[in-house]
Amino acid sequence: MNSLIKYFLKKILLITLLTPLFCCSQKPVFGIKLGLALSNSTIEYANPGNDNSSKPSTRTGVLGGVYVDIPAAKKLIMRPGVEVVTKGAVLNEYGYRDHYSLRFTYVDFPINILYKANFIKGHLLAGGGPSIGVPIKEPYSTYQLKTEFGINGLIGYEIPIGLSLNLNYNHGLSNASKSNDYVKKISNHYLGITVGYSF
Repeated sequence: MNSLIKYFLKKILLITLLTPLFCCSQKPVFGIKLGLALSNSTIEYANPGNDNSSKPSTRTGVLGGVYVDIPAAKKLIMRPGVEVVTKGAVLNEYGYRDHYSLRFTYVDFPINILYKANFIKGHLLAGGGPSIGVPIKEPYSTYQLKTEFGINGLIGYEIPIGLSLNLNYNHGLSNASKSNDYVKKISNHYLGITVGYSF
C-alpha cells in the first residue's frame, strides 16, 4: 500500500504542475467554504475479540477550507484545495449506554476535476479526484494516526454572485493507523455539507 500511495502522490504532483500550462486564458478563481462533516471511521482491532466491543456510529464535525478553480478546458476546471476536517466516530463501548467521541483532526488536500455546466440561473459542478489527509492532532494514544490517501467526489450548485452549496464524499483508501498492539487499521470516510463563496 505504501508503494501505491507514493505512486499516486507523484502522479498528483505531476498533474498539479502541468495543468496550468494547458489552462484557458481565464484567470483562476479563489474560494472559501465552511460547513459540517458527517464522519464515520471503520476500526479494525489487532485483537479480533475487540471487534464486537465497540460499535462506531456517525459523528458531526467541522469542515472548512480554501480552494482555487483553475480552468482546464471549456467546461472543465481543476480545483485543488486545503481543508481542515474533523473525522472519527462515536463509539458505544461494551454495549453500555455511555458513548464517547473519537475526533481525528486532519488537513486534507483534495484535487478535484470538475465539470461545470449551466443550470437554471447558475452552474452545476460535479466531479472528483484524489485526496491526501495529514493528521495534525493525536489526542488518543490508542488511536495513533498517519497520513492517509483517499478519493473524493463532489457535486455542487453555484449562483452568479459566487455563493454555492456543495456536497462531497471522501473515502479513505489507505490505513490511517500507525502500527500498534491495539488498533490494526483505521479507515476514515465522511460526507461534507458546505457553503462556499468564490471571488
